[in-house]
Amino acid sequence: TFWGFQNYEGVVPDIMTSAKGLSGSFLPLSVVGVKQEIKDHFMSSPLGWGATYQAHPVALACAYESVKHMVKEDVVGHVKKMEPVFLDGIQSLIDEHPSVKQGRGIGLFGCIDTINKQGRLTQPLQGPITERNMEFKKALAENGVYGLLRLPLMHAAPPLTINEEELRDGFDRVHAAIEQSLDKDFD
Repeated sequence: TFWGFQNYEGVVPDIMTSAKGLSGSFLPLSVVGVKQEIKDHFMSSPLGWGATYQAHPVALACAYESVKHMVKEDVVGHVKKMEPVFLDGIQSLIDEHPSVKQGRGIGLFGCIDTINKQGRLTQPLQGPITERNMEFKKALAENGVYGLLRLPLMHAAPPLTINEEELRDGFDRVHAAIEQSLDKDFD
């Protein structure tokens, strides 16, 4: 599916937002879609506000071409094909590492939760990074993995065009980084 809400039967949002994904992240763009009654309200009671990334003709042309490409190349179909491999990769992290408590994913977007030997999250969501988590961050970089690391959570969002070999290689690199850092506390 193109939109997260499409994964839930019968869900039709009142308001929907989108951003850089529409332009393939090439140009800044933001979009807000609303139901007719919400649009009607703001047509008669305007809000004195605008968006800096709204309706630029070059960004819109880029978005149009990006969406055309995604449809032509069946990127959504490819994501569905890769989803079982992705979810298997997340599950293997959970199964093989005592420092990974749980994980979740949909399509090619997922997350794992990291824990310490006491079974607690490796650190609070706010505050300074722990020494062990700094080791994990360094081990990821040394293994060629870069991304959104907001420990104790590690998000995974590979390119939607990734192939199975590349996806498995990415998970192998994460396995190595966890073994080199977070799992040390469990030896």
